Amino acid sequence: MQRGPSDTFQAEANVKVVRDLVAVLLVWLVCPSQAAAQALVPVRTVVFVDSGMTAGAGATVINGAARVVAGVEERFVPIRLFEDRGKLRRSANATYRFVKLGLFDEPQEDWLRVVNHEVFGHGARLRNLFDGHVGYDLPAPPPYGRGGGATFFEIDHPATVEEVLAISVGGMEANYVLARTLAQDAITEGQWNYRDARRYLYAEYDTIRYILGTNDFEGEGHDVGDFRRVYNDVATLFDEPTLSARTLRRRALVGFANPLIAYSYYSTFVSYIWEGHTMAPVPTIHFGATRYLPMARFHLTPFGTEFVVDNAFVRNGRFFDATVTAGQTVGTRTWSLGLQGTRIAALNGWNLDGAGTVWHRPDWGGSVTGTVSRAVFRRPGGGLDVVAQIGYKTDGFDPGNPLHEGAFVRIGAALTPMPRQSP
Repeated sequence: MQRGPSDTFQAEANVKVVRDLVAVLLVWLVCPSQAAAQALVPVRTVVFVDSGMTAGAGATVINGAARVVAGVEERFVPIRLFEDRGKLRRSANATYRFVKLGLFDEPQEDWLRVVNHEVFGHGARLRNLFDGHVGYDLPAPPPYGRGGGATFFEIDHPATVEEVLAISVGGMEANYVLARTLAQDAITEGQWNYRDARRYLYAEYDTIRYILGTNDFEGEGHDVGDFRRVYNDVATLFDEPTLSARTLRRRALVGFANPLIAYSYYSTFVSYIWEGHTMAPVPTIHFGATRYLPMARFHLTPFGTEFVVDNAFVRNGRFFDATVTAGQTVGTRTWSLGLQGTRIAALNGWNLDGAGTVWHRPDWGGSVTGTVSRAVFRRPGGGLDVVAQIGYKTDGFDPGNPLHEGAFVRIGAALTPMPRQSP
């Protein structure tokens, strides 16, 4: 069977690739230069691997790889041609940065979004659920190629409706997980680099773009079209309301109720292109020493559709998130409540992060995850931690994690590079 056209990568993710990535990052950390002080890697970059390279692990690999590539570019490609003296030189520098964005930065972020969508989205669900062959096609992104991509696969046993829907929406799910990772970094720091901002926009827009571009007559291989066909077949069977493309497009507009989308545009086109700063603030609502930012989303799931509201808080460098969802499946409503916190406990040099979710999607279930980290070494402005994540979930949808009941384990590293500075 062919899965297309969506987005792709021509190599199975494996432990060796991630190990090499961690090694590159470590060399980058241990061998700083003057340019490294302006590297694009944020305060803490976590890279995980797990046995099936799920979306939860894959998003960290994509993010880590993107930050390394962006840092290499920063070393060798300047962000201005002249000193900003006078309107003419400032305008010339802004024009140069705009061209650089289109020829260097945007193709990279677009291609990595495609990789995440295909390999750690569709591919991850296929690896998790079946043993059949999975392959990918990944053309070069515009302006160097036609862009887009596809996943090709064979399944070794009949799939349930939930599994088929999980495969269909897996690409958008993977970029949703990546967007949440980037949002957590940005809100915790109170600022972000324009490359992280662009990556966030590509990841967050993946679902919005896909749904807004959907009509009622999409052919096979279109993720949203496939989702609608399967969902509506089941709804019709049980004499329940179906989903039209127009209904999905209207619901997807909720995704614009997300301040980080506006911040991403500001970071790119005002702070970076016009002003020449690599870093831009991420404004939040203040309650004394606590910072708060709400975000709304709409996405497609293996059980139906769902609205998501994230309530992110930061206090004393600790990130907390309360997530509330409300959704629809055939014949009933769904909901979930989730809590996440970083640095919630410390013991003998180990730090603990935690997350838990309880849901009715449409059956009762839940998941709990603990992440422990310990410093391997520290140096002025940098360091390396070992990180392990252990979780358990019941049957049901939990973004980034396996679909069915069981435990999952991820191991990795967290890298803290030299501090970033705006030029």
